[in-house]
Amino acid sequence: MIKVSVIGSGNVGFHLIKLFHNSKGIELCEWYSRTLNFDKRIKVVNELSNLNQADVYIICVSDESISKVSNELTFNEKLVLHTSGSTPFDAINKKNRRGVFYPLQTFSKSKDLNYSNIPICIESEDKNDLELLKILSNKVGCKFYEINFEQRKTLHLAAIITNNFTNFLFSLSKELVEAKDLDFDILKPLIKETVNKIHKLDPNEAQTGPARRNDSNIMKTHQKMLIDKNQKKLYKIISEMIIEKYGN
Repeated sequence: MIKVSVIGSGNVGFHLIKLFHNSKGIELCEWYSRTLNFDKRIKVVNELSNLNQADVYIICVSDESISKVSNELTFNEKLVLHTSGSTPFDAINKKNRRGVFYPLQTFSKSKDLNYSNIPICIESEDKNDLELLKILSNKVGCKFYEINFEQRKTLHLAAIITNNFTNFLFSLSKELVEAKDLDFDILKPLIKETVNKIHKLDPNEAQTGPARRNDSNIMKTHQKMLIDKNQKKLYKIISEMIIEKYGN
């Protein structure tokens, strides 16, 4: 039985609590949260000094708060992890053993997830602790990857482009169609197929559209339709990048 304590009540901490609470072979000791408690069966503490003994302490706070929180921990020589994609494990105070437990997924409290589909990127400065992180990943039913800091930063950058940037483009599309009294739902089958396609095709092979075939007339028409100057710029830059990539 691996004893785990989760520190933080943001989106990641909220979901890790649910993951650990429902996993066999893991004892969720407590959750450090000043604001949330969605299940009375989970012990919640609001003072770091009240944390009990655990095998693993996972800090789920903003990147800039990791060092501050780890400095305030009152114990030494325990395994303390953070969940950041862009912060080295040495942001954690060296009075404890340090590592990373980075779930590569987008988290929202209002959206349930199939946790078994979430890849976990693990790293530790100690080989024995790394083995413990492998066991922890297996017990929650997640595939794990041994990823160093430079690799993790690259994954995080790619994840931002894949998820956050794409979602922002969805929001722009929604604004465009709703401005013409159209339902955004009309686009959802296209969005679904776009995502499904990359499970069967390399993204390079899946690229379509006017920029892919260098249809300058259509691209000029689209740019004239866009009133916002930043949207015009975005359309132009991405189109030019696609044209350059495919040599049209």
